[in-house]
Amino acid sequence: MNALALPALGLAAKSAQALPALFADLAARSPSFDIVRLESTGHSENARGAATYISDALCEAELLTAHPRFVFQTANSRIFRLLPDRASLSVEQGGAVGGGAVNDQPAIQAAIDYAHAVGVQEVCFEAEHYRVDCPLRTSPSQDTRAEDGHPLVVRKSLLLTGKAARRTVLDFRALDGNDPESDWQLVPTSLSDPALSVWRGGGIFLQGDVADPGEGQRAIARLGLDRLILRGNRQHSGAYVWPADPATGDGWDITDKALWVQDCYVGEIVCRDTDMVGWKGEIFYLGGAANAVERVELTRCKFATTNGSAINPSCDAEILAVDCSFGDCFQAQEDVSKTRAVYRGCSWYDCDHMALGSGATDGLLYNQAWPTRDDAAAPPMTLLENCEFRDINVVRFMSYVRGTIRAIDTSITLPGGTAMAMRDTDLAIESWLDRKNAIHALSFEGVSSLTEQVPGAPAGTFKLAPSNVRIRLAHHRTRLAQENNRQWIGSYWTGYIDRSCQIAVTGDCAGGRLPNGGDTPVSMPRVSYTAGEATTNYWPRGWYRPASLNGSGEVAIAAPFMTLGLGSGIIADISLSRTPSGGIEYGYADGQTVRITKEGATGSLRFGKGASPSFAVCETRVLANAYDWIEFAYNRDWQRWEESGFFSDS
Repeated sequence: MNALALPALGLAAKSAQALPALFADLAARSPSFDIVRLESTGHSENARGAATYISDALCEAELLTAHPRFVFQTANSRIFRLLPDRASLSVEQGGAVGGGAVNDQPAIQAAIDYAHAVGVQEVCFEAEHYRVDCPLRTSPSQDTRAEDGHPLVVRKSLLLTGKAARRTVLDFRALDGNDPESDWQLVPTSLSDPALSVWRGGGIFLQGDVADPGEGQRAIARLGLDRLILRGNRQHSGAYVWPADPATGDGWDITDKALWVQDCYVGEIVCRDTDMVGWKGEIFYLGGAANAVERVELTRCKFATTNGSAINPSCDAEILAVDCSFGDCFQAQEDVSKTRAVYRGCSWYDCDHMALGSGATDGLLYNQAWPTRDDAAAPPMTLLENCEFRDINVVRFMSYVRGTIRAIDTSITLPGGTAMAMRDTDLAIESWLDRKNAIHALSFEGVSSLTEQVPGAPAGTFKLAPSNVRIRLAHHRTRLAQENNRQWIGSYWTGYIDRSCQIAVTGDCAGGRLPNGGDTPVSMPRVSYTAGEATTNYWPRGWYRPASLNGSGEVAIAAPFMTLGLGSGIIADISLSRTPSGGIEYGYADGQTVRITKEGATGSLRFGKGASPSFAVCETRVLANAYDWIEFAYNRDWQRWEESGFFSDS
């Protein structure tokens, strides 16, 4: 070998040290100190997880120790770390295999941890399927800050993105890859309670700031989930008791949340084209202080199949949800205290019940349901734009709810007692009856008493009657419902409701159950009804019918259309209630109309001119024949009903 060959051999050896190789093989290299970049052909096999590695100021021993899947030390003691590609890295670069045959949880968590360490903004999933086993839990189940036993933990801002042709499935399993429906861990309940409780661990756990550094300063300023499916592999069994039974594992498992925020502070959470399906507890859960989460944005997401709630954003986060669905569960949504929430084209379905609406939006006064607001700011609002509620036993709306909705085989309730002081709700409801029968489209429940104590308030602080609530309801029946003689039962109200409230009803409803407040209503909001086709023959045209009269007396106005019958062939002199039994503040609204129709040919109903201060007629009117009618409008100044129409063919 001559002298000229030696430099060439040296250059060849130097070049060989810089040739691409598998991640594990790069540690055996001895690159010269002028080489600061190395390339891998993959992490554990070629073409899977290829990356560029650099040696820079971040390459300290601490980084090597903490992140061995992304950092290595060469044979000549140099440290190299993975160089993100445009602030992004993939889980394959940390050794994830995909396909579901092996547990990729360690590789995925390692990728998240490394991203946090070097400021990477995005972690990508290149395959369509990854198995994520639940790690071992030793901490008590009620330790809400412990990280052990959570499959994936996020501590800083991050975007998790599926990059495959189809959305990426994160397939969450139990310990050692077992079926989470039939396999779970048992851990102590708390430090003071050694009783064993179920642990399943959920999916993604957010370890935000325990103390609030202020909005815009939180460690998790933004979490994004894009094109993912968080598959829990749990069943909606219909066992709703919580916590889950340690013997059977069944029930509402409060340790099994697909996306879990609790007792900490984060910024915004943005989910796009992301489903979370098959869990035992709340699927999407935000718990803690009123300002625990700043904002939530959901686009084309599906949260479904659980023994708990599909979505429970139980803090005052601003919400924007577009084309999302929530259902196949016990409660489609738990919700209170929203200063601003907007749902566009969303659906809630197949559950026992749910609630929407605002309570305390300007600090907690007595309890979360009691409505508070900043009087100097825009009013709180939960806005529903073209949303649907399907196959739900009861949907409850509280304060500050507005918009247009469609309800299918679903009953809507406005629970004044639960809402404490319901106000400022305005809804247009299109109710369709399809496969169910004999259910109410709407019930408006006022407070049962004016002296009902507010929980958490000083003694003598009482619940208030609902006020400034406006409902427009249209009954419909599908052809299937008509063919099977399925019928709506008419809407009704109960208790004390302020006269500022309004109910406008149209369409078919079963006979005798037109919108009404019962035979002796405590209150009556402004109520109107545009008759559709009566769907039974119980009473003429389906109008509200109190008990038959056996003599003269007062008739309590209880509905906009009423039909009165007589038990004998007498002439009964009629007077009308001047106010509901609750008093003038609870009805009647000025201009409220009522039409009273005679049922059958037995007897006569007489409204004598000047006979009662409760009404005024142009002349004495007698309803003698079936379907004779008289119509009145209410004059609040005089607290009387004034004739506005009359018909008799006698």
